[in-house]
Amino acid sequence: MTTTSNAAYPLETFGPYSGIPNGDGGYQYSAGNRTEPLMLPQGAPAALTGATVTVTAANLAAGIVTMDSGGTDAGTYTFPTGALIDAAFPSVAVNTAFDVVFINLGDNAANDVTFGAGTGNTIVGNAVVIDGATNPSSAIFRFRKTGTAAYSIYRIA
Repeated sequence: MTTTSNAAYPLETFGPYSGIPNGDGGYQYSAGNRTEPLMLPQGAPAALTGATVTVTAANLAAGIVTMDSGGTDAGTYTFPTGALIDAAFPSVAVNTAFDVVFINLGDNAANDVTFGAGTGNTIVGNAVVIDGATNPSSAIFRFRKTGTAAYSIYRIA
């Protein structure tokens, strides 16, 4: 017969106890330490350059994307198709969403970047991220799954 009478369990697994912060270089995801900012994993940003670019699902997965259309060119960037997003992120369910930040690093007043939705997707709001020279600019887009291979892409900031 197996019992748990002498088993050792960490106290944070029972009852209304605060999480114990990790001070050994790990990250905390809602560990309960309210005196520190909420930390989450964040890899290096994806970097896109060129006047005509197709954004990939891997770029979206980075969470932060820098852009520079280069020279005096305006940029035309197209989001991946809904099918490509579904293939890359199979656990995204209908009516769930993820956010991606795009930062325009263009150093010329003509370096505005205009986004195209990609097949299966619809952009809601302003799809232009203005140049970074005269108007340092960024945008946050929320990708909300609306069906199979279909997303509404909201410009939320």
